[in-house]
Amino acid sequence: MAEGLAIILDVLETEFRGKSWNGLSLAPTLGKLGAAEAARTDTFEGYSAWSVALHCTKCKILAARDLGVAAPEWAFPAETWFPEPGDKGQPAWDRDRATLADAHDAMMAGLRAFPASSLGDEMPTWKSPWETVIAWLVTHDSFHGAQVRSMGLPTFRTKRHD
Repeated sequence: MAEGLAIILDVLETEFRGKSWNGLSLAPTLGKLGAAEAARTDTFEGYSAWSVALHCTKCKILAARDLGVAAPEWAFPAETWFPEPGDKGQPAWDRDRATLADAHDAMMAGLRAFPASSLGDEMPTWKSPWETVIAWLVTHDSFHGAQVRSMGLPTFRTKRHD
């Protein structure tokens, strides 16, 4: 793997579960929420944090599969991008966050094995070059982590830095 690609993939990992410069990364952001709060749709945009987590899961599953890596099953209709969970209990929230982590790990394994010489090749599902998809994936986790923190959920209603 080219050194530049390795650096970008390290940033992708950081934006998912590391110490990001952009605020709390996605997985720790979601981890601060219990199931009841994650399921709330009385947010600024009307999305629940849970549906955002499921959306991120779907994107990672699609990328992993297009990379030829086994990934978790998508439990919702294929055309659904921001599903609401049926079961909104804590065990289901824990399971869905674990599935997100599994999908992320599968995608990262595929990306770390991806040859830099194929960056210009088209990702089958999204019909865009892999180099564009990878750049977008880095911003995707960062965006959705910030989105969840800005939804107006009580857990994230804290005083700003002085």
